[in-house]
Amino acid sequence: MKIVCPTCNTSYNISSSKVPQRGIVATCKKCGGQIAIEPSAEKKPDYSAQAEPLSGSPSSYTQEAPPLVPKTGEFEFTMEHSGFKGYAGFWKRFAAAIIDGFILMVVGFVIGGLGIAEGVRPLSNILGIVVGWLYFATMESSSKQGALGKMALGIKVTDLSGNAISFGKATVRHFSKIISTIILLVGYLMVGFTAKKQALHDMVAGCLVVNRR
Repeated sequence: MKIVCPTCNTSYNISSSKVPQRGIVATCKKCGGQIAIEPSAEKKPDYSAQAEPLSGSPSSYTQEAPPLVPKTGEFEFTMEHSGFKGYAGFWKRFAAAIIDGFILMVVGFVIGGLGIAEGVRPLSNILGIVVGWLYFATMESSSKQGALGKMALGIKVTDLSGNAISFGKATVRHFSKIISTIILLVGYLMVGFTAKKQALHDMVAGCLVVNRR
């Protein structure tokens, strides 16, 4: 059967006998668009899938445990119950950053006030950097998988396999934002045109930002 990505119009061939009766969702790695594939009425349940691009290069997928994980190829297949809601877009991430920035600004005012009162301004600046690092790294590596801004916008940070990230990976991601900033914010704008909506610091740390709902 022929399927077409609704986002980028890339066409693929997939064996209809390999689609489970409950249906399956394919994520096109070319653009990240989701393709809902409905099974034929006469098929029996079969929780494995094989996809082949029209170019003729075969790709195989075997289920070891739900969700289905690809070994190679153009598609990433996930069962509908896996909870993948797509990659978080630029504007949603921008709004989350505004919320987090406001929270840290308030904290910064408090820390700055203490620094002026006690005559230890350089120390307060260092403390502000540490607070920002711990705020993002701790919350993104926690069960919440995101700071307050991301929680409010319904998005979270994962590794490339969709799992929660470690504190170390969250730390790398946080300080890699310096690179995204010093190149005239291009590192942030990359969210708008990369296949998995990754910023430069996401790529450096090997992370994704996806929707919770």
